[in-house]
Order: sequence, then C-alpha cells, then structure tokens
Amino acid sequence: MSAIAMHANDPWSFHRPMAAFENARSAFKAVLAQAARFKRRTVLLPAYIGWSHREGSGVFDPVRELGLSYQFYQVDHELRIDLEDLRRQLEAHSPSVLLLIHYFGYIDPGYPKAAELAQRHDAVLVEDEAHAMLTDLVGGACGRLGDVCLFSFHKLLPVQMGGALVVNPSGLERFSSLLEAEVPIVLCQYELHSMAARRKENAKLLAELLQPLAGRVDPLWGPPGAGEVPQTFPVRISGVSRDKLYFAMNAAGFGVVSLYHTLVSEISAPRYPISHSLSQEVMNLPIHSDATQADIEEMVKYLPIAMDEIARAPGS
Repeated sequence: MSAIAMHANDPWSFHRPMAAFENARSAFKAVLAQAARFKRRTVLLPAYIGWSHREGSGVFDPVRELGLSYQFYQVDHELRIDLEDLRRQLEAHSPSVLLLIHYFGYIDPGYPKAAELAQRHDAVLVEDEAHAMLTDLVGGACGRLGDVCLFSFHKLLPVQMGGALVVNPSGLERFSSLLEAEVPIVLCQYELHSMAARRKENAKLLAELLQPLAGRVDPLWGPPGAGEVPQTFPVRISGVSRDKLYFAMNAAGFGVVSLYHTLVSEISAPRYPISHSLSQEVMNLPIHSDATQADIEEMVKYLPIAMDEIARAPGS
C-alpha cells in the first residue's frame, strides 16, 4: 500500500543550488577555471560578443584572462544559432565548454538542439542568462538544459551589481565546489512575477506600436513568446545611422541602448560579416518595469522624428 507524507521531504527533488558572485563574469570565470582542470581547454562561443571601453567584455575577458583557447560558432541574420556551423565546430575542436547566450531574454529556436549537440560531444553547456534570468525564474523557458547558468542582477533588477551561478543536476559532479558562496537573497526582495509581467506587456505594446514604422524600425524577433521575459526590445534600424539615432534618442530622454555596438576584435568582420552587420543595425528599446504605457507611446512617437532629423542633417 502506497502512502503520501504530510510534507515533501526529499531535499534534492527540484533542487537547483545557487551561489552568489560579484557579477556574471566572475561566475563564468570560476566555471571556466574549473572546466580547465579537465583534459580539454577550448571554449566554444557564439560569434556575437560585445566589448566597451567602460566595461570590457563580460563574456570574453574571462576566456582571455585564463589563457584558454577559443573558437566561435556562427549566428545567422536573425541572430539565431547556426546549428550546422555549431555542429562543425564541436566536431572539429572538441571544446570542454559550450557557451549559449540567451540574447535580450529571448529563447533561440535552436536551444534544445544546441543542448543535445553539447551533450553528444561531452561539452559542458553554460547558459548565459545575464539577459534571461526572468525568462528562467519566472517563465521557466530556459536554464534547464545546461549544466550551469549565469545570472546578472543589475541587468534586470534595480540594483547596482551582483550575480549568481546556478548549478543544475548534470553539473553537480563537476561544479559543486563553486557553491560555497552564500545564496543571493536579492532574488527574494523583488516581486519577480509582476516585474516580468510589466516587461512582457511593454514588449507586446512596442511590437504593436512599431508596425507603422516597418522598414525603418523593425522588431528583430517580435513580441515575446510563451515563457520569454525580455530584458530589452531589440529592433533593426534602417535608413539612418543606428549610432546617431542612439545618441538622439538618449539626448531626448529615452534610454535606448546598443548592447553589442562593438564586437570583440577576435570576431573579425571578414570572417563574421553577418555578426558585424547585426552589430551596426540592432538597437535595444527599454521595456523595464519603471516604463509606463505612456512612456512607451511617447518613445515610439519620437522615433520617426529623430530619424527624419538625422536624415536631413548635412553629411548624413
């Protein structure tokens, strides 16, 4: 005769241990250093990694600092994983680590296949969720296929710093030694579900309001799908300089960003032309929980005004 206890007692059921780090890059560096103890020391990364004078590269700096060898896999014109190239790179280089980035909080359609390829080639799968922490914690749409996941608090919460490493069951044997830092309680201090709901609402509103600007400002992917909680709303800018529009929008008080405006020098334009084309076209519109419907409407209203002014300016 079977029975059900009054309370759940299995501490490992649905357990995802988490450790606090200064930021996501330090968590990634710890993972890479641990993985480098294995026989293979090559890291395979997507060919779309940014760099800035102020922050360097949160993704690539740890690879460089540890002196690891690296390779890149291609992305396509929609900033999606080129699965065939990923397969080729895995077969050619047998990396110890495969990094998958959930750009802007959205989920790549090739995510499950990429995870399958990583497992087939015995590569540790690291899910970079710096943009996708809410897609993981609230939406449950990512963070379950990798061995470890990286969080960056300041990219989704109104805090100045902080990050975390999440170790899934498949990664416990290799990475349990990294779980000594205290659990980041900041995640318990915010109503994540409501914050996620506001972001999704703002993204859906933007997708609708931008329709009259088709051909000039086009959503890279459109409104979020099931479980997706965007960090920003990525659009492609056509007809005027994305950089000039970035400065014009910020001067008018609209905090747009260009998260990958400059790629690391190791991703060269001749070899990765698609990546460089994207980096010059994509701009990220704010959809965070402070932004109201009126704010979004005003921003979209100003976009064509700014673009027209740029187009009329001498030398444009």
